[in-house]
Amino acid sequence: MERIVEGVFEVIDSFVIRQRGEFYLIGNLKEGKVNKNWFLNIPFNKSLALTVRIAAIEDLEMTNDSTIYKLLIVNGDTEFLNFLLANNIANEYLDITITGKD
Repeated sequence: MERIVEGVFEVIDSFVIRQRGEFYLIGNLKEGKVNKNWFLNIPFNKSLALTVRIAAIEDLEMTNDSTIYKLLIVNGDTEFLNFLLANNIANEYLDITITGKD
């Protein structure tokens, strides 16, 4: 089943806060839209991608930078957080879909 792409998120960097059980992706919405409970599609190759549910979305501002970034938050257990962190998700574009698999 092919998923309909609702948006594209440019990931600048990502990190984990283990005490909260959350993985964070900092970036910009390049096209379309993004909503809580939609999915990010993280590709491993042309035919295989992992979908992760967006638990929350925040706006983020940094010192000496007028850009307002999006912070997408994904919940997970220790093993899942380790997996996401090990994949070094940064400097890439991820499709956003309404459907996916937790």
